[in-house]
Amino acid sequence: MRVIGAGWTDIGLQRHVNEDSFAVVQEGKEVERQGACYVVCDGLGGAQAGEVASRTAVETFVAAWSSRELSAEDTRQRLRLAVHEANAVVYRLSLSLEELAGMGTTLVAFVPHAERAYVCNVGDSRCYRLRGSVLTQLTEDHTMAADMVRQGLLDPAYAGQVSERNILTRAVGTAARVEVDVVSDELRAGDRYLLCSDGLWGTVSESDLKAGLTAGSPEETVHRLVDLANTCGGPDNCTAIVVDVQERGGVAD
Repeated sequence: MRVIGAGWTDIGLQRHVNEDSFAVVQEGKEVERQGACYVVCDGLGGAQAGEVASRTAVETFVAAWSSRELSAEDTRQRLRLAVHEANAVVYRLSLSLEELAGMGTTLVAFVPHAERAYVCNVGDSRCYRLRGSVLTQLTEDHTMAADMVRQGLLDPAYAGQVSERNILTRAVGTAARVEVDVVSDELRAGDRYLLCSDGLWGTVSESDLKAGLTAGSPEETVHRLVDLANTCGGPDNCTAIVVDVQERGGVAD
């Protein structure tokens, strides 16, 4: 199998700063050594702090993932170590300047390895898989509303309507340590993965999200999805990465 992806981010129609950041790393010596990686972060914090947190987390995660020093053989452990390094750097930075105090960021990352996809996340940026006509959310949100749903205290149909949907229970950089979820998935030719901030999934309905994913190259699709969020009012920054799985030697649409 081979994967090919593209990403895009937009400030939206109602924000003055884009606090989202992303990276698509699929070429170069680092990829040959450690493998490709794709990551989306959605920052939080006053003034410019969210922007600083998300950018710092993306840069640190990619550097850690690509480093020769990250020698853990297990892909799950390598992902956790890369997120822990990002958490440590953002947290230290938040303590260094008053204007950065309390900043943090979500993080969702996708890496292919040995015919499997590995996905890690902290916060409520998501990873979906489109397989045939079925769209599946692979990550779990770390919000108060999602916790209430998992505990049976809130009907999933109302989870998007309560104020707790915006309260994160985990974020990168807000504490000295962070818990990281990691899941794996079999790579199949024809699958399409989506990584996105809540500016996309929280604005666009799931049916429209699936429809927006069903045609075009990854580059065409990320622009279409971000444009769709803006058509729906663009209330937040919006970031999307689309990754296609192909038979080795396959050609992108």
